Amino acid sequence: MIELHRVSKHYPNGYLALDDVTVCIKTGEFIFLTGHSGAGKSTLLKIFAAIEPVSSGDIIVAKHNLRKITSRRVPYLRRQIGIILQTPNLLMDKSVFDNVALPLVIAGYSYKEISSRARAVLAKVSLGKKENCYPYELSGGEQQRIAIARAIINKPSLLLADEPTGNLDPELANEIMCLFEQFNQLGMTIVIASHDLDLVNRFGHRQLILEKGKLIEASVTA
Repeated sequence: MIELHRVSKHYPNGYLALDDVTVCIKTGEFIFLTGHSGAGKSTLLKIFAAIEPVSSGDIIVAKHNLRKITSRRVPYLRRQIGIILQTPNLLMDKSVFDNVALPLVIAGYSYKEISSRARAVLAKVSLGKKENCYPYELSGGEQQRIAIARAIINKPSLLLADEPTGNLDPELANEIMCLFEQFNQLGMTIVIASHDLDLVNRFGHRQLILEKGKLIEASVTA
């Protein structure tokens, strides 16, 4: 699913965000990216999603060589990827249904298909009865569930999440992580950046540990 060979990322100001990272993430794996703030977790996720280019090295994501991919092929790649941020970035003047349906509207799907798929993913994240509500009427945990539903409505093979539970209390954070577990059990490859080691260790998946841009360990915790 994802292969990196000696990948580095320099920003124009000279900051070295990633330093000679080599790793392989297999299809269907559940991976945690851990490390201190500024270790390179967010940069790595942006590189996976073709939001940021690498400075050197080779990277393959979903059979696409990102060093060679054309700008015309990037949208096709991103349709295979769901992205969830710590802040949901919802449209507060749009209903829950409209927020979730947006990717399909942009892609030009029929209303019948949009309606069917939006309601299906809302049911999956236990928001089926809230489709006519507005995000500002809902709790932080429910807003994050909207963002998750929006990220998976395209049925991506790869789901990337950057600190998706960072603003949630421990109980809600655990519920959200259990949702990711369910998606993974259906075959979705999951990569989550998190600094919450207690939560990460509780789920026992492989960890890619970053320190000052270097991958220092790839381990599984029990």
